[in-house]
Amino acid sequence: MIEVSTLQRIIIELAIVAVLIIGIAQFRAPVGARRGNYLGAVAMAFAIVFVLVSNDVRAWWVVGPAFAIGAAVGWVVSERVNMIQIPAMVALQNGMGGLASMLVSFVELTRASSELSTVSIVSGYAGIVVGAVTLSGSLVAAGRLSTVLKQQPTFYKRHNLILLLVLGVILALVAGAALTGGAAQQAFLLGLIAASLYLGVVFAIRIGGADMPVIISFLNTLSGLAAAIVGVTIQNTLLIAAGATVTSSGSILTWVMCTSMNRSLLNVLTGTMKTRGGGGKIEWPGAAEAAPAAPAADDPQSRSLAALAAAESVIIVPGYGMAQAHAAPEVARLADLLERRGKRVRFAVHPVAGRMPGHMHVLLAEAEVEYEKLFEMKDINDDFAATDAVLVVGACDVVNPAAIRTEGTPISGMPILRAHEAGAVIVANLDEKPGYSGVDNPLYDDPKALLLFGDAKDTVERLIVGLESAAEAAPAAPAADDPQSRSLAALAAAESVIIVPGYGMAQAHAAPEVARLADLLERRGKRVRFAVHPVAGRMPGHMHVLLAEAEVEYEKLFEMKDINDDFAATDAVLVVGACDVVNPAAIRTEGTPISGMPILRAHEAGAVIVANLDEKPGYSGVDNPLYDDPKALLLFGDAKDTVERLIVGLESAAEG
Repeated sequence: MIEVSTLQRIIIELAIVAVLIIGIAQFRAPVGARRGNYLGAVAMAFAIVFVLVSNDVRAWWVVGPAFAIGAAVGWVVSERVNMIQIPAMVALQNGMGGLASMLVSFVELTRASSELSTVSIVSGYAGIVVGAVTLSGSLVAAGRLSTVLKQQPTFYKRHNLILLLVLGVILALVAGAALTGGAAQQAFLLGLIAASLYLGVVFAIRIGGADMPVIISFLNTLSGLAAAIVGVTIQNTLLIAAGATVTSSGSILTWVMCTSMNRSLLNVLTGTMKTRGGGGKIEWPGAAEAAPAAPAADDPQSRSLAALAAAESVIIVPGYGMAQAHAAPEVARLADLLERRGKRVRFAVHPVAGRMPGHMHVLLAEAEVEYEKLFEMKDINDDFAATDAVLVVGACDVVNPAAIRTEGTPISGMPILRAHEAGAVIVANLDEKPGYSGVDNPLYDDPKALLLFGDAKDTVERLIVGLESAAEAAPAAPAADDPQSRSLAALAAAESVIIVPGYGMAQAHAAPEVARLADLLERRGKRVRFAVHPVAGRMPGHMHVLLAEAEVEYEKLFEMKDINDDFAATDAVLVVGACDVVNPAAIRTEGTPISGMPILRAHEAGAVIVANLDEKPGYSGVDNPLYDDPKALLLFGDAKDTVERLIVGLESAAEG
């Protein structure tokens, strides 16, 4: 056993808690979230090791496999869970914290060898109750968030009376356990666990999907509280401190979320609505006054394109529907396209836009939207009135004017993003159904609202295509002799296409666009495969990872040895950001740095489209004779933009 003095123990425990607090503090800004997670993980790892070592735990044959199994499960789950599933996973993790607290409390109260103080005994009972409530409540929340359970709250007849009766049963079971021992005590404790689990279900079942951001933070608070209580039971000051830290931070976040919704925590937990004055039917301006500048066509798509084209300032409002549609990359591309057109583009993020705090920030950050473009409601709300166009993507309740104009609804009094004040409002939602609150959105009846109902991802893609087509007048006729037109003609005529990705694709962040182009070609009935050279990236498997992140199926990725013989029978090859790996000089010219290096024989295909930055040699410094081949179509420039133009051209030709 390693001897640790009281002073050393205090210093070590304070250091661990300090690192944990510093990690939590990083979450004040999205840019620090990743660092905060790392610091928190490090603090917890040191805490576990310190507790085991300082308490002379020698049963490593039990502890070791437990660690390994837990780490393996956590790793697998983290790798398989996508962003839209994160809120449900967080709720489940809160529940696991409650489960651990409940089990530790039960073991401590039933150990024959333990001599617990009165404080520890009381804490043990509290640990069972709070832990079990956290567990079952978190499972209900996870069910709501994963759509296993319906989003609407469930109210039992005499719901509050049931809660009071269950609380009475819990108190009776605690008394029974305190007055007995042995098997009888264990029976009372098992009954206490069952009653507490039921209490958690009855408590959480009446909280609907619209309140899930608050509940996530509240359950996090309960999880920390349960841990702190268990720390008292087992007399572990480090666990008390860590649990208290999580409890306090979770409490602050819960308060912030309630404030953002203009509701009390009691309103949320009881499923009751908070109402305030200012009701009455919303009177919108006349259609002639509100309508945007008249476009040639009067359909919502054409009017939306006209509004975006004419706008100098655009605000994008993301919602949970954007997450469900996996539309964040397309939204980021649209924002980038508008900025390249000279427009000011910002994102307005409501505190409860996702299913957990910061959900939208993480989604948009993953889509490479800069943090500086993400604005909180309080910082941007006053700007809507001076904004030319607002694009709402998968959001309803957070832009619903009924919240500020109508009494007696679940969202009455909740602060909203005042999108309705903008010059034009484009709504890219799945349908016109109400949001999770169940409150109809009068914004949909506003004459200046342009409703593009359907899959948000497809809707945003159509807006991108329309803007590109209008601005660039993409050629529909392959009769033109420029490389762009010839490339479009080659792709349109091809039955088989091989795409060769290179490091230039990574540098241009073009993988999502390449994946979209491949998907578009496949929808046109073409066979599309990817040929990956072993040294195409900057590390083994680089291209595989990039393309997998862009949702290209692994079955479409072929190694050089498996596809090289197929180039000669392939109609068209698209080279994206690759040079040396398709350079025929490697097999035809002696005395160069790449002489003798096996290459992808793209030059054998019927047509070769090169989407590279320029015609300079690759990293080897060897000129590529492929660029002089008459069948090579050279589309030099930013690879991302080049592929986007190909997509636009193919879409335009098909729709024309």
